[in-house]
Amino acid sequence: MGRKDKQRRTAGATSKSERRVTSRAGDEWTVPRWLPAALYGLLTFVLFREFIFSDLMLFGSDTLFGGGYVARELYAEALASGGGVPGWAPHYLGGTPFLEALTGGDSLYPPSLLLLLITEPYRALGWKLILHVFLAGLFMFGWIRAIGGSRTAALFAGAAYLLAPFFIGFIQPGHDGKIFVITLAPLLFWAVERHFQKPAPHTVAAIGLVITGIIYTTHFQMAYFLFGGVGLFGIFRAIQVARNADPHTTVASAPADEAETAKPRGMPRAGALRFGLFLMASILGATGAAYQLFPAADYVTEYSRRVQTTDENAGETGRAWSSSYSMHPEEAMSLIVPEFPGNGAGGSAWANNTYWGRNGLKNNHEYAGLVVLLLAAVSFAGAARRPLRLFLVGLGLLSFTFSLGANTPVWGFFYDVVPGIRLFRSVGMAIFLFGFSAITLAALGLDRVIALIRADDERELARVQRILLIATGGAGVLALLIVSGAFTSLWTTVVYRGIDARRLQMLAAYQPFLAQGAFFTFVITAATTGTVWAVANRKVALRMGVVALVALAIVDSGRIAGSFIETFSFHEWAAPDPNIQALLDRERGSDEPYRLYTLESSGQAVTPAMHGIELAAGHHPNDLSRYRELIGMVGSGLAENLFSPNVLALLNVKYILWPDIERGPAPQLPVVSRTQLGQGQVYHTLLEYPGLPRARLVANAVVKSDAEAVEYILSAAHDPANEVVLAQDAPLTLGGGTAEGSVTWLERSNDLLRLQVESDRAALLVVADNWYPAWKATVDGDDAEVLRAYHTLRAVAVPAGSSVVEMRYDSDLLANSFRLSLFVLLSLLALGGAGLWLERKRRGAAGGRVEPDADLATTGASE
Repeated sequence: MGRKDKQRRTAGATSKSERRVTSRAGDEWTVPRWLPAALYGLLTFVLFREFIFSDLMLFGSDTLFGGGYVARELYAEALASGGGVPGWAPHYLGGTPFLEALTGGDSLYPPSLLLLLITEPYRALGWKLILHVFLAGLFMFGWIRAIGGSRTAALFAGAAYLLAPFFIGFIQPGHDGKIFVITLAPLLFWAVERHFQKPAPHTVAAIGLVITGIIYTTHFQMAYFLFGGVGLFGIFRAIQVARNADPHTTVASAPADEAETAKPRGMPRAGALRFGLFLMASILGATGAAYQLFPAADYVTEYSRRVQTTDENAGETGRAWSSSYSMHPEEAMSLIVPEFPGNGAGGSAWANNTYWGRNGLKNNHEYAGLVVLLLAAVSFAGAARRPLRLFLVGLGLLSFTFSLGANTPVWGFFYDVVPGIRLFRSVGMAIFLFGFSAITLAALGLDRVIALIRADDERELARVQRILLIATGGAGVLALLIVSGAFTSLWTTVVYRGIDARRLQMLAAYQPFLAQGAFFTFVITAATTGTVWAVANRKVALRMGVVALVALAIVDSGRIAGSFIETFSFHEWAAPDPNIQALLDRERGSDEPYRLYTLESSGQAVTPAMHGIELAAGHHPNDLSRYRELIGMVGSGLAENLFSPNVLALLNVKYILWPDIERGPAPQLPVVSRTQLGQGQVYHTLLEYPGLPRARLVANAVVKSDAEAVEYILSAAHDPANEVVLAQDAPLTLGGGTAEGSVTWLERSNDLLRLQVESDRAALLVVADNWYPAWKATVDGDDAEVLRAYHTLRAVAVPAGSSVVEMRYDSDLLANSFRLSLFVLLSLLALGGAGLWLERKRRGAAGGRVEPDADLATTGASE
């Protein structure tokens, strides 16, 4: 080709490019500053509209049936009475520490605390979820802007994150702590990114304060995963700074007007310094949460049920427990076809007890969005900031493979090598880091598409469209295979060969929903591909194309997310049934405490505690290990030892609620009340049982080791009415025989017991509540040791004659941790305030220069 021919072709191409750029002048658009909050508010309103304009409650299975509501009600009552944070929660399983055992969950988390102060607990539980869904969008928007994404891409990412089923899916099971951590995840990444770009006192304070807030959510497992991901990000950014490899980073030691031209020789030191400050901020953040963190860590490692399930001697049992509720191949497939494994959430027909996968139950989801995955793939079509994109891919793949638990070697490696993994279960929840990474990559991908369209880069646009066309073709083939039944047949033959007959039957019945889901996957993929093609070929304005992609992402995730939001009438649910009402009527006016043993839900039911009834069993994720051993409860199973008359008696069980419909006719005991079904069949029976008093005098004792105590208590050789089983010798010589006297309750609250004791001899005052080292006692004002009795209960030695015994919950660890938290938080706030003042002063001296907004009118930072 001749030189003139080349010049003519170049000139023609230039003219064509100029015409295209000119034709796109109308596409320029700045995302208004009010739009993100308005869009996220609207989406949040649509999701929760039934709750917002009603007196209803959001459904959450753990909130209702796992003790979540009961604990919050106890907390709210303590706050309303001016008593502050309770130390002890007496309602079920013999009582547990309130803060140490995480009984109230997010009790100290500021948004939860504030809402409990201003509205009723059942409404506060819903409003705090609504608040965090809205904030999740804003925080994701801020994170994308921090890494240089355009306002348009940030708008998309915030909407996708807010609606993501891996986030919203935790509403139905009532896992509010997980929702809080997922909300705060982009805020923490945002703070860390700002710190590595330009460290300052307020960036250090911001990291510390966000970490403190995350720990106060008390979902330590999710926080552990998040901190691991952020720690890797900190290492990545420190390396980038050291190599001077990130255009967004300035050298802290250089003057503001020379930062961009600073020489790279000082960067290794800058990288190390910024990482050191990041670590310092993290430690300060953890220390700021000392009031919650340190007592909880002590409790979990020394006293909680988790001591049993994570003990090294448990071998494969501990390993199996720690990997329980992981993802399986079926859940992995749901990242593409979200309906694939079915679900038990029940909010939509496809999720109404249709789960045929391998976990025991399934009422959450891992889906991040198909539009998200497609745009994330597009982000690799020649875009800049390749190291950041590779890091996000690595973080996403790591969290994905880890979430698969024992199905891959990745989790096993972490279990064997990384401290802390053995303390946790439900490894599948780590998938939120995959979703976070995918949505971030999708934002970068959207910026990449916008930049290519504005630049009329035909070669790269063709590459983008090729990626999307391949995905569309794959989605089409997958849909055909699923609709025909060939895919599920192959799946159960090759992938899920151990599927049982019941699940096979469920899968066969589920086939229409599965086919519908596969078809929708194809439609979403094709629509995304078609939108990009239409904009690239000037069939649709760029602005409208972006609006269409945002709308597709909203529809894609929203159709799944909506299945996990349900409302119901709290007042109908909370009203006592006839048996509970009969018990309340019978005990009205009595000051004597008592316990009910209900066998509903295998003894896990806690709803009677809403009415002030203390339970011998129940459910608690961190109940005391020794109490579990005494009542013979493993996991969430029935407490077998509560069938022993000895155990029932010494635990002050006065009533038994027997579910006839589940367990057959009730035992031969005095009947207090019965409920029946419409056909006259007995449903539940309330029985009276002759349990021993909550506080009583015993003049005989025997010492048994922890290994011997429970077996001896269950044996015929033991008489709980006349003999105390101690873990150590009594501090005084007991009188022996039968102690004659009386015990009168002078005062009884969560954290304080005062009793008037009259005894004809030296004896032990037994209180049938759980022993814990924070319980301190005095006898007539003098300090007395609280002995551990019956393996897990309390006893105090009393002399002959009259005495006043006081037991008070007084934890030195809690008190010292509170002082430390208060000091660190005030210091972080002061550091942040000083840093912001200095920054404002510096900007004023520099003439108030601010960076221009990136939007559709710019190429964005991904270029």
